[in-house]
Amino acid sequence: MPKIKIDQRYSPYQMPTVIIGTIVDEKPNFMLCTWVSRVNRNPPTWMASINTKHYTMNGIREKRVFSMNFPSDNLIQLADYIGITSGREVDKSSLFDIFYGETGAPMIEESILNMELEVKEIIELPDHFVVLGDAVTSYVDEENMSDNKPDMKKMN
Repeated sequence: MPKIKIDQRYSPYQMPTVIIGTIVDEKPNFMLCTWVSRVNRNPPTWMASINTKHYTMNGIREKRVFSMNFPSDNLIQLADYIGITSGREVDKSSLFDIFYGETGAPMIEESILNMELEVKEIIELPDHFVVLGDAVTSYVDEENMSDNKPDMKKMN
């Protein structure tokens, strides 16, 4: 079968969509991010690639903490809304029930999985920041546990 040359910017793999939370101008702020991945096992380090224009980056750089909130199906419409609005114009903190853990990063109660991370490093690229964060604590609803472990089948 012949191969067809395509745009080198094509991204072939589906990545998880998360809602990133941090404190910006002393209030919780959230943004949608689809370029995330775990990049190290021990310590558990995650990567988020965030456009340099995003308001949320101000808080991540200042506070050096952020959360990753994995949305459940019932958050899809809100996640979409978060992805098309900026915290510069909209107070997104009123959209969710928020809780805080050890780092002070805001987390979304309605998410199926929450992680709070401390910034390890920020790499500046021409149009994105690559934020590396070490996971400090993770949270899951008790109903999504089996044998004292998170059960992905229950979360989906």
